[in-house]
Amino acid sequence: MLKEQLNNLETLGPVGIKIRTQMEMLFDKLSNKTNSNRKPDVITVINNHKIDFNIAIQLSHSMIATGVSEGQNLTQLAIAIGDRILAFYKINKKASISLKLGVFIINSYSTLFMVVVKLIREYYQHNKVKTVYKVYAGKNRNDLRKLVKEFSEVSDPYKPLLSRAPEWKFGTVKIDNGEEIRLIKNVNQDVLANINEYNTPIVLNAVNKKQSVAYYVKPEIFNVYQWALKNNQNCFEHNSVKTISKERALAKKREAEQVLNAAKPFVGKVFYQQYQADNRGRLYPLSAYLNELNSDNAKGMLSFAEGKPLGKTGLNQFYHHIANMFGEDKLAHEDKVKFVEKEYYNFVKMGKDPCSAKGWMEAEEPFQFLSAVMELAKLDEHFVAMGNVEDFISYTICYRDGSNNGLQWLFSLARDDNHAHLVNVKPTTNNKPGDMYSHVAVSVVDKMHKEAEKADHIALDYYNLYFKGIEKLRNRFRNAELNNNKKSELYKKLIKWYQRRYKKELKLTDIIYWDKSKFTVKEWRKIVKRNVMTYGYSATKQGMGEQIIQDTRDIDNVYLSNKQHSAARALGALVYLTIEQEFPMVSETMRLFKDNCEIYMKTTGKQYFHKTLISNFPFTQKYVKYKRGIVFVHDGLYVQNQDKSYKWDYQLELIIKTELAVQNISKAKAGISPNTIHNLDSLHLMLVIDKCNFDIVSAHDSYGSHACNVVDMQKCIREQFKYIIDQDPLQHILNETGNLVPMIKRGNLDSSEILQSEFAFA
Repeated sequence: MLKEQLNNLETLGPVGIKIRTQMEMLFDKLSNKTNSNRKPDVITVINNHKIDFNIAIQLSHSMIATGVSEGQNLTQLAIAIGDRILAFYKINKKASISLKLGVFIINSYSTLFMVVVKLIREYYQHNKVKTVYKVYAGKNRNDLRKLVKEFSEVSDPYKPLLSRAPEWKFGTVKIDNGEEIRLIKNVNQDVLANINEYNTPIVLNAVNKKQSVAYYVKPEIFNVYQWALKNNQNCFEHNSVKTISKERALAKKREAEQVLNAAKPFVGKVFYQQYQADNRGRLYPLSAYLNELNSDNAKGMLSFAEGKPLGKTGLNQFYHHIANMFGEDKLAHEDKVKFVEKEYYNFVKMGKDPCSAKGWMEAEEPFQFLSAVMELAKLDEHFVAMGNVEDFISYTICYRDGSNNGLQWLFSLARDDNHAHLVNVKPTTNNKPGDMYSHVAVSVVDKMHKEAEKADHIALDYYNLYFKGIEKLRNRFRNAELNNNKKSELYKKLIKWYQRRYKKELKLTDIIYWDKSKFTVKEWRKIVKRNVMTYGYSATKQGMGEQIIQDTRDIDNVYLSNKQHSAARALGALVYLTIEQEFPMVSETMRLFKDNCEIYMKTTGKQYFHKTLISNFPFTQKYVKYKRGIVFVHDGLYVQNQDKSYKWDYQLELIIKTELAVQNISKAKAGISPNTIHNLDSLHLMLVIDKCNFDIVSAHDSYGSHACNVVDMQKCIREQFKYIIDQDPLQHILNETGNLVPMIKRGNLDSSEILQSEFAFA
């Protein structure tokens, strides 16, 4: 089928032919490069397996087009392209061959300037620097967009599909373009053999039902998005956060542009997604950018293709969703409805004329909010025309989110009845949502003040002298960068010198810095939120510090933007210790996972494995040690120099990692807690989808449906959560792995309390 479609490529446009011609030219050049019998590896593979360049273009174009605005790692992209082509032709994968084949394909695009390959300095942990080749959009990027359009009618699972993906009945499925896709990524055939209609019916039904959900991009929301991006409106983070760095703003802008480009071919069309599971059972769409797991930019583009009447309960649930998207997600349900009723005419005005009534840009999730109030404006017209509200057809995906889902599972597994209200698996006593983030934030601030009181006068003197000094430099740098002042680079170098010269003195100011801050509880909550959220996923002290460094970049607060990285790490460590001390049952549950994993691997000599409770999904971990190897790519790489000129690099050395048949128990232990929690939330999702006889859109612990179905969805979410806990997942895991460690002491939490907890998924 694919070959038939590709035979018509010329009628779709010239770009595909241009790339194929370029591939043929590069192939001939390499073939004639040497007179010896030994040809380059890539030529041998192409000849021996009769690799069709048309198919190579089809399999590579969407992978190259995705992410080039932000820059893709050359080695990773080349191996991914090579792997996909080898898999299509059922050739055994070998990293070095995949790499060389991928580089050959990328050269076909780069020599036509659709992409450009650059050697750049990349920063990673603790400001360490490494040089890597990255692939960016080239000066002829419009040709790349045209190529995507040429292939818009050709089936490709790595973009949204214009017809439903084939149903899964086993662990693999063959799609329209002839590729065989695995339901579970990166696992062997023994694991896939567990997937069939007899053994895992819930899993297969859930994935197939997700693939049957029809989506739609409304032209009106697309047009406003396009207008807002073109005119630099504040609904995008790269425009709204004044303290954001130039590099960060550029990355945010590129992401917004990628969403626009991904959505453009599907405006006004019905489309579907193809899904794969990871080793934990979490489901991911294969397409990038335009999907329900992406940012608000993408989620705001999506609506159901098929509308449903609001019915008796839909109006209030629709209002609830609008309030959530605006940012009033901590209100009780009745108060959310009242909030929208109070702001009704303002919201309708925004929906009718979003380019003039720009209040929607201040919403927490601006594009999802805009999409909803655009529908609210249509509802208002329906009402004015004397239509029955219950008959109004709604297309909005109304989401309800878990409340710190990782800790919801851990509190429930430990049966911690003393703290379960903080994550809303039991009702609160004040009709307000439990707020674990604020609880931890208040405790951390209290500890911070006590630590600051113990600090000697030297720390305060250093704060006034050294921190205030670097703060002035940072403010000057920021102003210079915003005004494109040439002095910005000078200030940047001066800041780095200052940090190195007074490193010890600045480190002593860390606690004083936080103590001197004037943040509100809401701001503190935002600062520690990801730390608290990821504790249940085995975040470390060091990791929490890195999270604070990353997350605070997008908070519009000058004082916060001037913090030292050492201050962020000190705060991360304090958050970690606070959670450990205040929630010992959670810590013990995570320790149980780690101890059980370690003993299982040492006893069996195998990677960790157990069958998931109820669904029988084969939960696996694969953590091995690697050796680093160098691959010499003498076929050449077409690269851009710093002076913007181009050259062929024939002395290319790329580093790849090769698996060793040696267990990495320390990494397996670090991964077991988050992986087990993700396994449980994926089980929960599958059960909810399996039980509901209507469309469910899901983003892990976030569930969406038509407004008329939200009440039933909410009921099902709670019932299935209770059902899982009642089966005692902790004991099931111990039984599955041979009861190698004793059960921890648990509390007395009643699982049925979640049925009465309004804010468990709100």
